[in-house]
Amino acid sequence: MSNEKMTEASLDRLATTAIRMLSIDQVESANSGHPGLPLGLAPVAYTIYSKFLKFSPQFPNWPDRDRFVLSAGHGSALLYSLLHLFGYELSIEDLKAFRQLGSKTPGHPEYRHTPGVEVTTGPLGQGFATAVGLALAERMAAARINPQTDIELVDHKTFVLASDGDLMEGISHEAGSLAGHLGLSKLIVCFDDNDITIDGPRHQSCTDDVLERFSAYGWHTLQVEDGEDLAEIESQLQKAIDEKSRPSLIAIKTTIGYGAPNKAGKSVAHGGPLGKDEAEATKIGFGWPLEPTFFVPAEVREYLDAILENKALAYGKWLQEFNALGFDPFSQEDLRSALGSLVDFEVGSSLATRIASQKNLQAIMKDMPSLVGGSADLAESTGTKLDFKAIGKDDYTGRIIHFGIREHAMAACSNGLALHGGFRPFCSTFLVFSDYLRPSIRLSAIMGLPVIYIFTHDSIAVGEDGPTHQPIEHLAALRSIPNLMVLRPADANETSEAYKTALEHTTGPCAIILSRQALKTLEPSSPGWMAKDGARVVFGQDGLSEVTILASGSEVGLAIDSAKILFDLHKVRARVVSVPWRERLIEFDEARQLEILGPNQNRLVVEAGIEMGWEALRGPGGKSLVMKSFGTSAPGSKASAHFGYTTEKVVSLALAIANAVSNQDLPDSTPMVSLAHHLLQATEAAAIAAQAQVGLGNKIASDALATEAMRNSLGKMELSAKVVIGEGEKDNAPMLYVDEVLGASESVTFELAVDPLEGTNYAAKGQDGAVSVIAGSELGSLYSTSGYYMEKLVVKAPAKDAIDIAKGVEYNLRAIATSSNKEISDLKFIVLAKPRHDELISQIRSLGAKVVEIPDGDVMASIKVMMEASEFDGLYGIGGAPEGVISACAAKLLGAGMQTRLAPQSEEEIKRLNSLEPDWKDRIMTPQDMVKGDSVVVITAITNSPPLDAPLKNKTGWTTSSLVITKSGERLIHRDHLTTIDQRRAHDAT
Repeated sequence: MSNEKMTEASLDRLATTAIRMLSIDQVESANSGHPGLPLGLAPVAYTIYSKFLKFSPQFPNWPDRDRFVLSAGHGSALLYSLLHLFGYELSIEDLKAFRQLGSKTPGHPEYRHTPGVEVTTGPLGQGFATAVGLALAERMAAARINPQTDIELVDHKTFVLASDGDLMEGISHEAGSLAGHLGLSKLIVCFDDNDITIDGPRHQSCTDDVLERFSAYGWHTLQVEDGEDLAEIESQLQKAIDEKSRPSLIAIKTTIGYGAPNKAGKSVAHGGPLGKDEAEATKIGFGWPLEPTFFVPAEVREYLDAILENKALAYGKWLQEFNALGFDPFSQEDLRSALGSLVDFEVGSSLATRIASQKNLQAIMKDMPSLVGGSADLAESTGTKLDFKAIGKDDYTGRIIHFGIREHAMAACSNGLALHGGFRPFCSTFLVFSDYLRPSIRLSAIMGLPVIYIFTHDSIAVGEDGPTHQPIEHLAALRSIPNLMVLRPADANETSEAYKTALEHTTGPCAIILSRQALKTLEPSSPGWMAKDGARVVFGQDGLSEVTILASGSEVGLAIDSAKILFDLHKVRARVVSVPWRERLIEFDEARQLEILGPNQNRLVVEAGIEMGWEALRGPGGKSLVMKSFGTSAPGSKASAHFGYTTEKVVSLALAIANAVSNQDLPDSTPMVSLAHHLLQATEAAAIAAQAQVGLGNKIASDALATEAMRNSLGKMELSAKVVIGEGEKDNAPMLYVDEVLGASESVTFELAVDPLEGTNYAAKGQDGAVSVIAGSELGSLYSTSGYYMEKLVVKAPAKDAIDIAKGVEYNLRAIATSSNKEISDLKFIVLAKPRHDELISQIRSLGAKVVEIPDGDVMASIKVMMEASEFDGLYGIGGAPEGVISACAAKLLGAGMQTRLAPQSEEEIKRLNSLEPDWKDRIMTPQDMVKGDSVVVITAITNSPPLDAPLKNKTGWTTSSLVITKSGERLIHRDHLTTIDQRRAHDAT
């Protein structure tokens, strides 16, 4: 059929059918997709493209082109059919590759991927809200450019196809309200009013009167009763175009899956292929040939080519007017000039980074007219209250956008501003509300849009507003988004550098995370360091360090203060690294990271958020001071202290991971520090050796491995020591026997209480609680008994003078409660879960105190009680005598309370005590009675034994976790141990 024999109306109808058939052919070819929308909306989309849309396929970036947004992105086959037919670089072969790997026709439209696609859409409501930003950008550009040219150089519209689902989404309410408020008359939304959602009829879940709703927003509303009536569609679109003060919504009654004989008007038409039979029946119903598929009549191509020629004339006329100007009103300002306005802040001054941000924005915007934005009703708080005019429906020349309490729409509109071109948008709210923006932020990242997100009030230091307003997981959540740059500056000068980094970054969005509270201003580094490295050393640049503290934002100042204390009081050198752009640092190889972090692996992460992601930098031997719960309502400083963000806590953690027993414990010249080193090596060797049997169910075998490794290690000591008490005799286990002398020196100067594997059952079963432990002391210091068992009462320091083990349970519970300023009901005791303790446990509980029953391991349990921060108030009951001596060493060193008395558990043991220690029944001992001289206690975990971690195997050996207690205090130590190939093979074989 020739053009001369067909009317324009007939050709329009034929072209509409061609679009429908191309669309269902794509879905059938892929066996995936959404045919219902293209079949229902093809007449509307075709009318927009053919009769109204201003565009040029040859010049797709024409600044004054109309924008077309398929908000219902699942109907992408419709858009691809249009783009193919209207001259874009999208071939039939591309349509045949619909939804296939690497094709130009992905499942949902993707900006910069497919020629002619203006916006990435798919999440319902996003396209609609982004279009509001596009329409706002047009009004702002027109207000700026047209007065310079005396012609309407900027005069384009934004057309949107939206579904029921788009307008049910919450973001559509926010964006619709904002568009009506701003009077965006160049925004025209066609609403696919088909009363169908995936689950069934729309009216089963939503009975809103959409037109009334949008009318209330201030929109111009129209209706088309028959979505097949091309003339009526064209007429209503023209009315919308003629509207000069309001955005327009046209509700168009359509039928989903129109023309499909068995699926039209049903949910089943929405999200899957029609199927071969239904597709063929649909084509037959439209009078369309079944073969070839992807058929386009020659008449349609000729007709549309003529339409494209007319559209090309419109572009030519615009280009002629543009060239006649003699200048380019669309040219962008010189970014270098704007960056020259970045503020240098006085070192040593204190300023919240949100205020530093405000000062930078104020300065930059004077030299960067394209920089526009606002906040979600938090301008004063977020530092976006600036000395620039606001945008309103009667004047679009301003720079500030009052988004109102519409966070989600704010982000999507910012995407639209960035997509339009000519503007660099920023938007702002509290970090905790970034969740309200997240879907739009994700689309910023997918599209590579340079939107700047300013998030303030970034931690528990928000304070009194409490957990609902204190971000905890938000930093990690933002960092997890690919292609989103997340910057958390440590001070005012880093904030200036963050703006430099953000403004120079044009291939994706950037989130700048800022503090509520004032932070001390640090020395700046050379410009460009943040983009280059993501991190910088802010303390301890000179010389080697024993520990590296990594922090971001407000915690950097805390880290610096802690590093100073570490050296001044403990002679431990620390390096502090500010890490505002963590992901940049993580992407470097290890050698590059070490240039910044330093060569040692002793790393402490300090950040007021969850740990996720920091593991890559912290390393296996490091620790983290991070949030593990929601916050609390309290003044900011008190909330921070409550969760451990204090110099005391940071110093404690840093000391715990410094990699050895160093001269901070005792001077290197004393024999005791040498003994401590050897005992540490011995317990580490025992812990590593025992790993071959952990979890295999054989406690004797694991004990034997630990004992042999400990014996071999102690035998290599430069000094010599004698075992005076140990676990082997009591348990009839492989032992380091009493009076055994170990070491290379001919002179014995020390004595030992040993337990190569405390908690043999734990090791055999692979359960937490197994350790290797030694106490060492000067010769003649340790109590050596022929008894196997002791009754022990271990308490914290405040109660040590109040207890009397001879006076019974009730007396001691009351004494402990009184000295601890607690009620008995607040007390918590550890008791070995043995039959001999049934009555004791019952008695403690009857008095109202709590009991935690453990099967084995009272050395670690006793030490837990001694720790000031421990939840436990005491350990009570009968356990091994060797453990009692070791615990007494720890109690004396830590200043804790402990009383013991021998408690034989057999007639044989009683006879032996009566013979060798006839006064044993009358003897009550304190740590001072059991340990006469100086001592040291060393414990290494065999299985996880909080706060100690089980040995961790890696490619080169093991990392062990130990506790060393000396008269200077306790230290947690993580050490790496290289093993030989033969050692590794032997372990693996076992």
